[in-house]
Amino acid sequence: MSQKNVEIVRELHEHWARGDYTFAESLDPQIEFSRNGTQVGGVDLEGQWRGLDAMWAATLEWLGAFEDLRTEAERIIDLGDDRVLALARQTARGKESGAPIDHKLGFVFTLHDGKVVRCDLYWDRVDALEAAGLEE
Repeated sequence: MSQKNVEIVRELHEHWARGDYTFAESLDPQIEFSRNGTQVGGVDLEGQWRGLDAMWAATLEWLGAFEDLRTEAERIIDLGDDRVLALARQTARGKESGAPIDHKLGFVFTLHDGKVVRCDLYWDRVDALEAAGLEE
C-alpha cells in the first residue's frame, strides 16, 4: 500500500504543478486540513478545517493572495503507517504586490483506503520534517 500512497500524493502534486487545485479524486470527503506557520504579507493564514467544503474555502483564501500559483513536489518520501511526506516548492506572484514568491514548504499526508484523510501543510520545511519524524 505504501507505493500506492506515494503515487496518490505524486498525482495530487502533478495537478498542483499545473495550477489545478480543484482535483479531489484522491481526497476523502471528511478530510482534515491544516496550514501551519503560514503568513503572507503579514496576514496569518494558519488554521484547521474539516471536510472538502471547508478545505476548498481555505484553499480559495490561499489562492486569493497569489497569481499563477504552482506547487511542485521536489521529493516524496514514504513514511510508513499510511503517511507520506512531500517536500515541495511553491512559486507565484503576490496578487497585491506583484512580488515573486519562490518558497520551499512541506506537506504531511495521511491516507486510508486510497484516499487522503489528512493533509498538514507546513510553511517551514523544517517543521514538516520534524512532524514527519525526520531531520533535514
